Amino acid sequence: MRKAQDFAMNSTDNEIFTIGSVLQIVDIHKDTYKGTVRSYDSLSKILSIESPSPSVAQLSDILFFNLDYVENIIILEEKQGQAEPVPYVNVTKIAQRLAEQEKDRLKQKTYIGVGVSPEGQRLMNTISKTISDCRWHNQDIVVLGEVTIKPPYGPKNLECVEGSKALTHISKIVEKHCEEEAKQGRGNSSQR
Repeated sequence: MRKAQDFAMNSTDNEIFTIGSVLQIVDIHKDTYKGTVRSYDSLSKILSIESPSPSVAQLSDILFFNLDYVENIIILEEKQGQAEPVPYVNVTKIAQRLAEQEKDRLKQKTYIGVGVSPEGQRLMNTISKTISDCRWHNQDIVVLGEVTIKPPYGPKNLECVEGSKALTHISKIVEKHCEEEAKQGRGNSSQR
């Protein structure tokens, strides 16, 4: 058993860890990982391994390790012969996904009310799952720019712009939410 630093310090070869070899890695937190080497960069001391996903049988997780934070590495199975080709990674698609996730995260922040009751926040969370055009206006929830839900956020607390067809739909969402809250013992009798 050699320490990770021994691998990194005692070689100038970029192929210290052969792609396709199976390793067992123990990090500085004493967590153990096992997987197949996918890449290694000696300059940054970054090693990546592929290991079966614990949650989805057909998928794999790619784990990255900075060898400065690895205590031990055991080579369980040395890959012999030609290394497997590394699969193509679409960097543009990954960047696009990251940008979409960041945009979604920023949108989710707008759904958080300041100084609102827990009941109001839970209702906003419920509505925002199906209708993205909702926002806080002080203590009120404004949906589609047409329906306003005022505290205490029950079905009787809806106000609507005249002629709006959204009232019926949003009213059903609020009623169902209040029923679910009551089932969980969080319902407020003043909301009905």
